Amino acid sequence: MNFLKKADGGYVPGRIDGALAAYFSDAFMNVDGTRSTRNIIYPGRLHGYFIRTYLRYYAYTGEREWLLRARDLADWNIAHSTPADTAYPNLAYSTFEKGKPAGHADKNSIQPDKAAFMGSSYLMLYEGTGDACYLAAACKVAGTLVARQREDGSWPFRVVPENGEITQDRGGLPVSFVEFFERIQRYEDNPAYRRACDHARAYMISRNVEQGLWGTYHEDVGPRKDTHLSAEPMTFTADYLFRNAKAHPEYIEMGRRVLRQMEASLVHTEGHGAAPAPAVAEQTGFEHIMSGHTARYAAALAHLYLVTRDEETKRRALSTLNAVTHMQTDAGIFRTFFYDTKKKTSQTNADRIWFSQHLYSVCHLLDCMSVFPALAPDAQDHILSSSTALLDVSYTASSIQYAALGPAQVSV
Repeated sequence: MNFLKKADGGYVPGRIDGALAAYFSDAFMNVDGTRSTRNIIYPGRLHGYFIRTYLRYYAYTGEREWLLRARDLADWNIAHSTPADTAYPNLAYSTFEKGKPAGHADKNSIQPDKAAFMGSSYLMLYEGTGDACYLAAACKVAGTLVARQREDGSWPFRVVPENGEITQDRGGLPVSFVEFFERIQRYEDNPAYRRACDHARAYMISRNVEQGLWGTYHEDVGPRKDTHLSAEPMTFTADYLFRNAKAHPEYIEMGRRVLRQMEASLVHTEGHGAAPAPAVAEQTGFEHIMSGHTARYAAALAHLYLVTRDEETKRRALSTLNAVTHMQTDAGIFRTFFYDTKKKTSQTNADRIWFSQHLYSVCHLLDCMSVFPALAPDAQDHILSSSTALLDVSYTASSIQYAALGPAQVSV
């Protein structure tokens, strides 16, 4: 985690009124950790993901800096959301380019699924701080999404926030809506949220599981056919199904079905430097093996093992983690570009690193430690997982202290 601080510049965690870390405005850093000059970021998804990683790492270490970094990202996104007088108000933008909202393949549009993803991160920060401003921000997101959900349970993938014009109909991460509306119901008993959640879940199962349709997901990718596959939404969906399979046993086969579809196209056990360990390429048409996507696949397998206790699943999860650690450099960074499956060449000298692939890897290694505690450092105490973000985490030589807004299942 210390590697990413090289691009902080004058940023002081806990303040967003001065210099900001590179990841506020840029998805990339140079291979030596210095700032990139690309000046493009995908806030709804990347910042939402970074918030989750920082909260997890705060719980793991008790180092308050990571909580402050998470808060700063949320505060920045709340301040830079779509204006309140638009057709899609109070949503995080999916793209910021050269300091301005929208741009790149999104052009003048936003992606509502990424705003739902950020909404869940706001809720996690509410849990981790007790600050009602984050619950209020999430409720504003929910209000917009409830009003814009379509009869089939979906939302447009790309839409112009000012007037509601749909620029791309299908794609994205339907499960982000499901998880957002499930989580907000912990704090707001609103029948409209229950209806939105139920309809979103039915749509996700129909489109992604039963029909196997996905389409465009990434902000820098234009319209693709519904048969286009991306590892990130597929592993997120399978992971959600496995994590909820105790209450819904039918989800086990649903999640396996999603993974089988992904494995047939995007999971590779030959050619790359970590073979025969499984390693995951990002998407069809851009089939570069990356650490973060591989780590997320490992986490999905770990959660499948947790509900099945299938030893082959455990073996594959641990083998996949071996691939992830193989992608870490001596400097500590998890590499973005590891292997090009089309050219069949290693990518040891890629000219830039995505903050996301590094932080995804950290996030999902922590996921896997909670399932396989033997992976955690020996002779150390750490919070490995919790069912809610935790308040006031601190470590002493003999104890770990924390609080929670409500009942919490905590793994140490």
